[in-house]
Amino acid sequence: AGPLYLVWTDPQVGNISPEQWPFQVASIKSMTSVAQRFPALLPDPVLKTDDPVNKGFALFQKNCLACHRLNGAGDAQFGPDLNIPYNPTEYLGMDLLKLYIRNPQDLRQWPQAKMPAFSEAVLPDADLQMLIAYLHHMAGRKIKP
Repeated sequence: AGPLYLVWTDPQVGNISPEQWPFQVASIKSMTSVAQRFPALLPDPVLKTDDPVNKGFALFQKNCLACHRLNGAGDAQFGPDLNIPYNPTEYLGMDLLKLYIRNPQDLRQWPQAKMPAFSEAVLPDADLQMLIAYLHHMAGRKIKP
């Protein structure tokens, strides 16, 4: 998802001057996978790889994990935890949850809201279904932080 950086090992060869660099990359660090760092995010391991819940987990990582934690797991400090104390599938019906993800302001007007809208171009209906399947599945896998 990003941010993404283009890093040259020898910028002098490409004649890239300092003013063409908007900022400096001080270091690059390899990190372990989300699954290894945050096992509390994982769906039930008995599910097949191509199960919609597992596909929803991948979509959660791509679209939600930057802002939200789940089961207290994740680095995000911005949005609420999506499983503790309650998962949104426990208090919003499917139609309202879809509406909220598509555009939070359509469900509740709040000028200070920070959650962006996820249009069908960004998150197709089939992907939205799988994301919600993951959230619903995880409602049954609560782990107190």
